[in-house]
Amino acid sequence: MADQPDRAARGAATYQDVLGATMREPTTPLTEAARDFVFGDVWSRPGLDRRSRRWITLSAVCATGVDVAMRTYLGAALDSGDITESELREFALQFAVFQGFPRAVQIEMLISQIVAERASK
Repeated sequence: MADQPDRAARGAATYQDVLGATMREPTTPLTEAARDFVFGDVWSRPGLDRRSRRWITLSAVCATGVDVAMRTYLGAALDSGDITESELREFALQFAVFQGFPRAVQIEMLISQIVAERASK
């Protein structure tokens, strides 16, 4: 594919921008797809701003309940400055109404842990 090097570079740059970390060189088909498709194609598309994509992603990853995904995207949202702690707390309340209080409590706890970790640095 002629676009592949550009797509990979765009994906790596977008990953850095979204998650605030340098992406290691992909070593599996899944990590390559994450770089190229998730970050190179989807996150870098026009049509939605970065903040909107963050809210959609937070809703999706929090609905899964997967700790590593939730922690990654909650932390990246805070670190980016796109979303504030108070907005994340409101998100947890809104989320509770539609996805359940047990999962929202999990989100609240992760937000508190992330904020405490950043305060201790």
